[in-house]
Amino acid sequence: MRRKRKGLVFFCAAALLLGLMFSEVEAGVKFGVKGGLVLANIKSVPETFEEYSWETRRGLVGGVSLELGLLGGFSLQPEVLYVQKGTQFDFEVEGVTGKLETRVDTIEIPLLLKFNLISGGPTIPSFYAGPFVGFISKAENLIKIEGYPTEREDIKDNLTSTEYGLTFGVGLIQSLGLVKITLDARYDLGLSNVIKVVENGPESVKTRAWLFMVGLSF
Repeated sequence: MRRKRKGLVFFCAAALLLGLMFSEVEAGVKFGVKGGLVLANIKSVPETFEEYSWETRRGLVGGVSLELGLLGGFSLQPEVLYVQKGTQFDFEVEGVTGKLETRVDTIEIPLLLKFNLISGGPTIPSFYAGPFVGFISKAENLIKIEGYPTEREDIKDNLTSTEYGLTFGVGLIQSLGLVKITLDARYDLGLSNVIKVVENGPESVKTRAWLFMVGLSF
């Protein structure tokens, strides 16, 4: 509970700081939808599980965003995203090979401070950074062995209900008249331990994810 409160305080403090930095809106509000690919993994203590190394798992991401124009090329961009995180590894036990895949679906709310590298034109590159808080909606282990049905284990109770971290990324806006195409490439750095005390499990697990998205802005 203390870790959960710490994460929420961290997020709210960052939101307040960004809000106080800029008080005048310059370019109104833009609404966007986006989606794409996630390359997810974890950082754990210990770094392996029964001598197996964690491997990158592919997932999907989708959601909505608002962009609030500020002064000097800056904007504030809150988002709500559904992100499929997790990890996986291949194993071999007594000559039997298979894959253990951990799926963790999260409702993620980033609050990004964005800076446009140029002030106008049809193509505008940018970079951004900010905190995020995530709410874990689903978590399960899948054991896949060729020739056998996939085994599923619900592990949501083994994880915390929330996580928090930082997001860093670059973006590109291509204007097509009233509609704009957006491209995003970002890295989610989880800062909180998302696993509770589990027998024979890792002591600490923090999420890591690359997100690549394409979207429309209005």
